[in-house]
Amino acid sequence: MLGNSIRLFRVAGIDVGVHVSWLVIFALVTWSLAVGVFPSIAGLKGLPEWEYWVLGAITALLLFASVIVHELAHSLVAKSRGLGVRSITLFIFGGVSNLAGEAKKPSTEFIIAIVGPLTSFAIAAVAYVADAALPASAAVPDAVLSYLVYINLALGAFNLIPGFPLDGGRVFRALAWTWTGSLRRGTEIAAFVGHLVAWGLLLLGFYLILVRGDLFQGIWLGAIGWFLQNAASSSLQQVLIEQRLRGARVADVVEPDTTVVAPDLPLVTLIEDSFMRGNRRAVPVVSDGRLVGMVTVGDVKEVPRDRWPTMTVGEVMGGRDGVVSVGPRDSLQRALEALAKGDFEQVPVVEDGKLVGVVTRADIVRQIQLREALDLEGVLPRPAASPAR
Repeated sequence: MLGNSIRLFRVAGIDVGVHVSWLVIFALVTWSLAVGVFPSIAGLKGLPEWEYWVLGAITALLLFASVIVHELAHSLVAKSRGLGVRSITLFIFGGVSNLAGEAKKPSTEFIIAIVGPLTSFAIAAVAYVADAALPASAAVPDAVLSYLVYINLALGAFNLIPGFPLDGGRVFRALAWTWTGSLRRGTEIAAFVGHLVAWGLLLLGFYLILVRGDLFQGIWLGAIGWFLQNAASSSLQQVLIEQRLRGARVADVVEPDTTVVAPDLPLVTLIEDSFMRGNRRAVPVVSDGRLVGMVTVGDVKEVPRDRWPTMTVGEVMGGRDGVVSVGPRDSLQRALEALAKGDFEQVPVVEDGKLVGVVTRADIVRQIQLREALDLEGVLPRPAASPAR
């Protein structure tokens, strides 16, 4: 889902990483604990300043460990219900589980969504029990555990707000899906409510800034509202596209592509004939009828201009192992995800190692537009077979 992410580790086959924006919230949480929270606790007064900062950093890490467990609960339940899980990413507003597609039933959606807040409440309960078992003199672990109780209760409660795509919004969508019998209609209703929640947070943020003078809380709530506003719109758009493309395959739109080049072609010829005259930014490289790579404008830009006449395509192209491709039987949704992941304009279609053609963004956009115009979702119905005579 998010670019600029750093992979940390892998759990149950799921990659866990952090987005660079996570560093911002980690620093803010550490700072607020070290400067505002821990020095004000009676049992921690008088500690050296560096201890407050170390304690703040450790507690911030435990907070984000709680977020990871929250997201793992979503992911593991999704996997148990047959949904693919690409990764878990921590970012400035918390965490996100990148699922491969939507649930097929509202009951599945409900279970996957509700398990996150329930997990946060469970973590809070465990921290509370552990805190209660501590002796009165254990001021440092008491402060950490008390904070974990509070923050996990807040995390669980916040995620129950019916602001799609928060967990509460997905619970609400599952209910709306059940009421209407339509994933699309349920998503539209949930997204509408999500927009209302987002506007409410934005207005509350402005109120805190302009009336109460609370700049930090106001900006933070406003930023969350802005994020939810955009996330609700993008989630709705994604569902609409998936519904329109349901059942459509790459083979439905791919056309044989005669624009291919050989590995031994000089770069200057590639530039003149394929890039400039062909108005292309990327060209498949084929040898003996098999795709061996892709050569792009970016590949050529890395080569000094005076070496264009002497260097060949094979010396600069991206090799077959690094080429993102799809098969004719893959869904158009899969092709769209491949295009978006690499920010490509086109992706080669390969079957048994041989190039069939290419599918472009424009091909998929035209398919979506045609299906919108015809109000078509899923596989096109076929006429009934004529009775035998």
